[in-house]
Amino acid sequence: MNKQIFHHWKQPLRTAAALVVAAGTIVGASACGLGGDASSSSSAASGDTVNIGVIYPKTGQYAEYGKLFEQGFNLAIEKVNADGGVKGKKLGLKYFDTQSDAKQDAAVAPKLVADKSIIAVVGDYASPASAAASPIFQQAGLVHYGFNNSAPTFTDTGDHVWTPQIGQDKYQKANADIVAKKAKKISVVYIENDWGKQAYQYFKEEAEKNGTEIVYESSYLADSTDLSPILIPARDAQPDAVVDIGYGPDGALVLNTLRDKLGFTGQYFGGQETKEFLDLAGDNANGTIITGSFSATGTKDDKAKQFVKDFNAKYGNNPGNFEVTAYQAIIDLAYAANKTEPTRAGIQKALQTVTDFPLYQGNGGTFKFNQSNRRADNIDPILLTVKDGKFVQYEG
Repeated sequence: MNKQIFHHWKQPLRTAAALVVAAGTIVGASACGLGGDASSSSSAASGDTVNIGVIYPKTGQYAEYGKLFEQGFNLAIEKVNADGGVKGKKLGLKYFDTQSDAKQDAAVAPKLVADKSIIAVVGDYASPASAAASPIFQQAGLVHYGFNNSAPTFTDTGDHVWTPQIGQDKYQKANADIVAKKAKKISVVYIENDWGKQAYQYFKEEAEKNGTEIVYESSYLADSTDLSPILIPARDAQPDAVVDIGYGPDGALVLNTLRDKLGFTGQYFGGQETKEFLDLAGDNANGTIITGSFSATGTKDDKAKQFVKDFNAKYGNNPGNFEVTAYQAIIDLAYAANKTEPTRAGIQKALQTVTDFPLYQGNGGTFKFNQSNRRADNIDPILLTVKDGKFVQYEG
């Protein structure tokens, strides 16, 4: 097993100074949510606007996800304000670029806490980065809405930490179940961080239940540029399929190495539903199968169809999983504010009591939160595959 020791995201911050180090570029969005570079301080000061703080990777290795999130966030803000805002106030966004780095998340969190116009926080992309900020928000009584955080332990910090994201326990069950239908022997590689290790353990447990034989396993570092040393033995184990549990860029690197350098022609499970993955993998991506939560072409839900239509009108392409979860996060919190009041206490109360949040993912409809773990009760994963260079819902 190729292992590297990482610090666990739950360990206490080492020094108070870490919380006040300047972290990332701080940018605001205008009250109407158009773009991410205009300051919103004047509108917030007037009392006519309340804001949602956004911690996300505008720059850095995960900037592709930040771009997708911005599209979903800004479209949602436009809709909320066109529909009357929140209890007569406009809803704005204040963006904080953290590069989805745990140190930067922890450092920038006090800035959001100190801004009294911010009624809730959404983000970050990676669960370990988000979790570094959660204790600070928890202590301040500020809701941390980790809309993209699928680590099952993400909400363990406290009662102000919530997520509608499907947990990796569910995702990896679905992943292992489709793998079992396609392969008897597999090689598995996974990203070396807390998220990747947790996800792989869930996958491994389900694969063993299914009778799938894991003939090779290895982790890899997120910034790896050459994965041949771990993929040669993965190929030489003669698996029916290779499974990658990671993100988009590394998923493409795994796939391209297998296909272009090592001649592996078996089934591949891995990558993420982003343009970056498709561009990096090219023709190699065709036939790839992944788990997801949304299909722009497969959804049957009326409000989700309208979202797809609105997204296309604004951006000229269909939204994917990352855009819809970002969009839904803002819609969720606006709905919460209108059910109670647009304050920090109001958001928390709504998440504890509202049972009909609008659901765009999965089969649509509505959802509520399980109060024991503060995760969405009834959102299930779907399967996606690449066909002719595009992700579509898998029906096989």
